[in-house]
Amino acid sequence: MINWSEHDMRVSRTELKKAHERLQELAEPLANLSKKQIKKLPVSEYFLAELTALAEITSAIAKKRQIKRVGKLISEENRHELVDALFKTQFSPEQIAKIEAWISRFNINDEATLKQFCKQFKRAERNSVYQLLLWIEYAKHMSDNELLAESEQDLASYIKEVAILSQLD
Repeated sequence: MINWSEHDMRVSRTELKKAHERLQELAEPLANLSKKQIKKLPVSEYFLAELTALAEITSAIAKKRQIKRVGKLISEENRHELVDALFKTQFSPEQIAKIEAWISRFNINDEATLKQFCKQFKRAERNSVYQLLLWIEYAKHMSDNELLAESEQDLASYIKEVAILSQLD
């Protein structure tokens, strides 16, 4: 049983920074999509224009600068939809099923599953996963269905993000 009086449920600056860095790193696989795949992304016209511009840049320095720009713009889009769309372009249906199975396997008291996940996906961090699971448990404790849905969506997006980024390493 979790003693909620011992937990400060604010998201740490470190976790916010890690989340922002992960989103920025997703700009690279986004840039590698075909024009057809880019047009199918659930994003704004402005984001689409910036991403298309990135695909056309040949200078390494300019490309790196535009990747950072696109990475910053990701936070202004619907992160969950964008990550899901990118995820579906990177993996086969069988791989998607295996990766998404982790969502139901996690339990805040199951350290072995946490370790196994972090071992399989090199970009995953135990503390980040634990924090996401803690939010799910907190939402259940508070009987807050809206927070629960948001927390579960955050966990699903995190799993997809680290799967994509682990594939790049």
